Amino acid sequence: MADTSSGPVAVILTALRVEYEAVRARLADLTQHSESGTIFERGRLPGTPWTVVLAQTGPGNDNAAVVTKHAHDLYRPRVLFFVGVAGGLKGDVRIGDVVIGERIYDYREKQGPDGGHYRPREWEAPWWLLQHVQRMTFGPEVAGRVRVAPIASGNVVLDREHSELGDLLRGNYDDAVAIEMESAGVRRAAQIVGGLDTLTIRGISDKADGGKGRADAGGSQEIAAWCAAAAAVRILASLAPEEGTSTLPDAGDADGSSGVGSASQEVLGASAAGTDESGPPEKPPTTPRRPRTPLPRTRLGMRARPSRRTRTTFMACGAVAVVAVLVAVLLKVAGGADATDKDSALASCPVSQAHVKLHIAASIDVSTSLSEAAEQYAARQGEGGSCVKIEVSSVNSGTAMRALARGWGEGDGDEPDVWSPAGSEWLALARTKASGPAKQLLPETAEPIVTSPLTIAMPKPMAEALGWPESTIGWGKLAEWAADPAKFWESVGQKQWGAFKLGKTNPLYSTSGLNATVSAYYAKTHTSAELSQGDIDSPDNQAFVRDIEKSVVHYGDTTLTFLANLRAADDQGGADEALKYISAVTVEEDAVVAYNQGYPCGAYSKARNCEKRSRPHTPLVSFYPTDSDPVSDHPYVELGNMEKAKRPVARDFLNYLHRPDIYGKFFAPYGFRTYKGAAGAAPALSPDNGALRDADISQYSAPDGQVLDRLQTVWPTLRRRANVLVVIDTSKSMDDTVPGTGGTKMQLLRGAESALFGSGGFADTDRVGLWKFSNAASLGGKHHYVPLVDIGPMGEKLADRRGATRRAELADEVDNLVPNGATGLYGTVEAAVDSMRKDYDPAAINAIVLLTDGRNEGVPSRPTLKDVLARIGGPDKRVRVFTVAYGSKADQQDANGRTVLEEIAAATGAHAYNAKNPKILSEVLTSVISNF
Repeated sequence: MADTSSGPVAVILTALRVEYEAVRARLADLTQHSESGTIFERGRLPGTPWTVVLAQTGPGNDNAAVVTKHAHDLYRPRVLFFVGVAGGLKGDVRIGDVVIGERIYDYREKQGPDGGHYRPREWEAPWWLLQHVQRMTFGPEVAGRVRVAPIASGNVVLDREHSELGDLLRGNYDDAVAIEMESAGVRRAAQIVGGLDTLTIRGISDKADGGKGRADAGGSQEIAAWCAAAAAVRILASLAPEEGTSTLPDAGDADGSSGVGSASQEVLGASAAGTDESGPPEKPPTTPRRPRTPLPRTRLGMRARPSRRTRTTFMACGAVAVVAVLVAVLLKVAGGADATDKDSALASCPVSQAHVKLHIAASIDVSTSLSEAAEQYAARQGEGGSCVKIEVSSVNSGTAMRALARGWGEGDGDEPDVWSPAGSEWLALARTKASGPAKQLLPETAEPIVTSPLTIAMPKPMAEALGWPESTIGWGKLAEWAADPAKFWESVGQKQWGAFKLGKTNPLYSTSGLNATVSAYYAKTHTSAELSQGDIDSPDNQAFVRDIEKSVVHYGDTTLTFLANLRAADDQGGADEALKYISAVTVEEDAVVAYNQGYPCGAYSKARNCEKRSRPHTPLVSFYPTDSDPVSDHPYVELGNMEKAKRPVARDFLNYLHRPDIYGKFFAPYGFRTYKGAAGAAPALSPDNGALRDADISQYSAPDGQVLDRLQTVWPTLRRRANVLVVIDTSKSMDDTVPGTGGTKMQLLRGAESALFGSGGFADTDRVGLWKFSNAASLGGKHHYVPLVDIGPMGEKLADRRGATRRAELADEVDNLVPNGATGLYGTVEAAVDSMRKDYDPAAINAIVLLTDGRNEGVPSRPTLKDVLARIGGPDKRVRVFTVAYGSKADQQDANGRTVLEEIAAATGAHAYNAKNPKILSEVLTSVISNF
């Protein structure tokens, strides 16, 4: 056994030479040993007591397993890291990002002896190591993003966007972020020897999409290897025992961390130097750790540097990072323990020591901007010297309002200290609906973070036909057009565009929908304030609002659905298809700017198929309503339940967000105006992006909370009627148990039924019906489906059901569903669309809600997906099919880069929803019903 008396031993393994050299360059006093044919180098990690043993395994899980066991037997290390490069499996990973393996999937174990069943194997990373990494900040030497996430490992390189292996990974390991070839072997060997804590640290060198050769030729492996090595060394150094202490768990200690948290969240480099090359270097902690010796310059300069041709693209993790490390270390030594950050009135502290979390619940519009700003802000000392870190979560404004009004519960997620809905109207509504202790938490007013005016956005050819950018329109004009949508475009000489079609969101959930509905009332009453409950109830005013709603194609809880569908139509057929989908959509200015910059679902959407791409063929442009133009002001609501330690940090962070440079970095590029409503330094606000920076924003004051509450109460009677068929999969797989719930998928569906048919969804005047489906043989007939409740008004009493209402009968039928048979998906979809076209209501939103936990199987080969897509699309008697993928095995097949359910939804101008985690089905169904 090798001598380990010089300090705790860590083993670092790599597969490739480029990975080996990136680690080797960070070690000192190296000596070489050959043990049974394997060459090991042993050295020390400067500034720490660690002895590091380094070896190269070569590619492949089998080699990695052999060397792992060999290294364990020889050196008995405290930890073993496998460090190297990997391919990225998600659209939002970038070359140079680092993925730390939360769990490792061995995707080789895909078939049993009969060749027919997947037998996946996985290994979790040690909990104490994950807990430690979550609390780290990676500083200037790891400037790329670092995330903790699953990694897929096998012996095959994935370098094609569409392949059998890609389908396997998406279908069975769809949370994996990276793919490589060694970690499964390492984890298997560690399991066999027992007691060996291992961690996989991978830099992303390609996107596993066919571009690996080009990326590697451009030096991406050097970049990724350097970043992974930097992260590994940073982690190992942070585990170095202090004098008289140890941050490593003792032998037999199951958990070396006192903290509890999710190990699957992203961990972004939180220091300013780690996220912004132009920002200040990392500052010293208030209570300094034992100083570490700076890394020797000769060691850093000798090996594993990027090639000359790639240095210009290696700013994040190459030579610049090396200089940044040295500068940061020198500044730490020179600075005092009480040094404060020039960007803040509060002293900084290490994020790894931030045991107090300031939770911000923000609307999707700004949640990612806030999160990235919080990462740069890092951690600050709060009241009493506590180290406070900011964590941001994305919560729909209407959903958060209801949770705060009733009293935030465990099922609502982390209770916020600060709430930022998209508009101050939600704060007024929350105060109106809340009572007792819940109301005491809500202040009367709050300061804005940024602002964005509501616009009536139109495809540019349509807007130019109406005189944009010189002309302006208002809500009154919109109501006039919507009153007779079938003839509007013909009246202006553009008959080829068909009927006038409006996209508008649901005011029960969406800020743009709420503001647009308020503005319609203002337009009718000729006021910009002073709206009363009597105005809301006025028959004339309600008729005016109904006229606007007549042309709505469907609603939704977010405008991003409309923008995504518009982009899909534009990609398919340019202006001809885009103009068939929608004529206008009420949406904030920032969303218009983001759409035209190539973000189809908003600048920060991480939904599937929403990745940034080229600019659209048919841009959107903004009309700023002349008779009332509400502004989404994104208030920063400091809640009354905030602990005293957090309050200075909460206030300081808002001041930080108001700084011109922070606004310019995190908000201006995506079309937001300043918190004062000015265009500021936002070059994105330009006609090229559909915005007019000097637009005259009409005066607007939001009604009080009681008026807004009354508007939400009566709105279901004003909106366009729904004509909807609900189609539920009852195949045998619905009897599968959902892990961690104690129930089957069908039982969870029954528990979520109220989200579909409860009083909070469809109105009594909406027409709704129900089918079930599996396959014809199991249903005892020639069809794969069985009608259970005919379409009709929800509030209608059914004579053949002993006077029960249709709403009650729908709920009873769901309670009595029994899983059986296969999944006749395609034939059912085609038949359902045909049925709805026969029962088409031109005055209603005609749609199907399709919920399935599988894919088309166990049925005849016809119709094919191609057959179905050809028959269900088209603008005439359009029936929109909103699909819900239910359960982890749902919707596994891909077609042209989209899943089958996405293809079906897109063909009909609807939206595909993901409930692959059955525990969130109620939440997903609530979003689905918001379309009606």
